[in-house]
Amino acid sequence: MTRALTTGQRTIRPDNEKRCPSWCARAHHCTARRLPGGEHASRPEVWVTDVGRFIATRYRDQRGNDRVELRVVLALADDEQVAQAQARHLVAVTRVVVDRVFGPAPGQQERQP
Repeated sequence: MTRALTTGQRTIRPDNEKRCPSWCARAHHCTARRLPGGEHASRPEVWVTDVGRFIATRYRDQRGNDRVELRVVLALADDEQVAQAQARHLVAVTRVVVDRVFGPAPGQQERQP
């Protein structure tokens, strides 16, 4: 069973309350002014490489908290064991890189989520 995201009534917030940031794609990407729990969203940035696609989208919620969604689309090996190892390794290496980029600078306390 699916549920509607809206009540069917148009709800638009005043411009001074929900003005879009310069990077917001507006239109159908941005739900900040249309939905009670909506958020600003950038246009997805897509990098097509020789190994696959990398897609990044930036979001800002109603409280002003920013986040990024990163999707990676890659072909796995035909062999099942190799494919599982590739997927696990990708997750592990991604975690290391994310910790390095978004973690505390050397000598600083760790941030609380």
